[in-house]
Amino acid sequence: MASPQPDVTQLLDVAVPPGGNVIAVSDLHLPPERTAVSGRCCEILVRRLAAEDGQPVVVLAGDIVELLAFPEASAADILGAHEDLCAALTAVTERGGQVIYTIGNHDGDLAWDVKAADAVRDLTGARLCLAADLTLPGGRRVRVEHGHQLDPYNCFHDPRNPLDTPLGHHIVREVIPKIEWLGRDWLNGAHEMADPADFPSFVASRLVYRKLARHLWWLLLLPVVLLVLLRIPEVVSIRTRYPDTAVWLRDGEILGYGAVVDLLVIAVIVAIVARRAWTSISALALAERGYGQNQAARQRAADLIGDGYAGFLSGHTHHPELGACGSGFYANSGSCTSVVEAIDTVRGLPPAYLRTQQLSWLEITAGTQRSFTAQLKSARVQLPGATRLERFAAAGRNPHASAPCPVASWPAGPSWPPTVTTARPAKKHGRRQQQPPVCLGR
Repeated sequence: MASPQPDVTQLLDVAVPPGGNVIAVSDLHLPPERTAVSGRCCEILVRRLAAEDGQPVVVLAGDIVELLAFPEASAADILGAHEDLCAALTAVTERGGQVIYTIGNHDGDLAWDVKAADAVRDLTGARLCLAADLTLPGGRRVRVEHGHQLDPYNCFHDPRNPLDTPLGHHIVREVIPKIEWLGRDWLNGAHEMADPADFPSFVASRLVYRKLARHLWWLLLLPVVLLVLLRIPEVVSIRTRYPDTAVWLRDGEILGYGAVVDLLVIAVIVAIVARRAWTSISALALAERGYGQNQAARQRAADLIGDGYAGFLSGHTHHPELGACGSGFYANSGSCTSVVEAIDTVRGLPPAYLRTQQLSWLEITAGTQRSFTAQLKSARVQLPGATRLERFAAAGRNPHASAPCPVASWPAGPSWPPTVTTARPAKKHGRRQQQPPVCLGR
């Protein structure tokens, strides 16, 4: 006898009322125990939902509860640790709004685990589905999918089969924990990388900033000792041969300048060697980096818009995006969790992989006819853990605002990410520095 299946719709049709707002958020990755990151995420979303006085449609677009990295945890335990967010979501349904939950790959158990699905439904008031169509006034539709099915490393052949485990599942549960344990003093945060395929560059950067830099004083100590041993006899002989004080001071100053020049030459050589090591290792990228990870979703958006849809919304990559795609738009809601991503540094130094909390979501405002607007809000909050050298190298280079603000809109624009690049060349390493976001209003 087949096991019971949770009431998870394959494709859910969601009617958005005229003048209604859609608030779409994904990839919260809520853990079993509340943390500073998950707490900040809930507090910001609770405030945003409390400010909505109508009957909004809240779309939880996948990877909300983290069941993949914590297989021993239950959905009820995770949501119980974040009861303020659950209360805000149930309040939406109580006043006539809707909460839609599209299942991702980190919470994929909800597609077949009846108990977990019931807990999510009971605690949040959400309707569960694998994908959703937002039907706007006038009949225009926006497709919502988490996006992992477009990722060959994380897609399911049958999402309702508990034995279907993509390669990404094994990496999260078996590979990453061992890597972080082996490199627990310098590879921490590997499981939070926004670009998992950029792992070779991540390792090379951490080698430079947290291994080589930590022991750099040994490289500098040896030449300093040699300089002292070689130059002290000259100083002593100057005192005996040149009793004149002015002459001694002048020659001592020349010797000091010579020592400084020697140290600078050594430092430049070390920097060049470190730069070449990072360049060689970072060239081993395993797949698309940065916003290139959204390429498959952009193609999916183009196909759907060609079939009559007005837009496509996904998550999964943790790279928020909003831009025109033919006659419609493609949007990525980003995430509201901690991410480790490359921040460009001063010229000549490898990028620093800093840990920040990403806070981003998409809002769609429906008009009374066929018109509607979409707006992307995004921010980064710096988290502890970076070394002094990493903070110094990346100081003032983070292109994101520290508080959520609109960075893109459709159809009027602008788009996110910006297309303008900085003077730093991106040809060698395939990464572009983004301009700081322009807040379009709060």
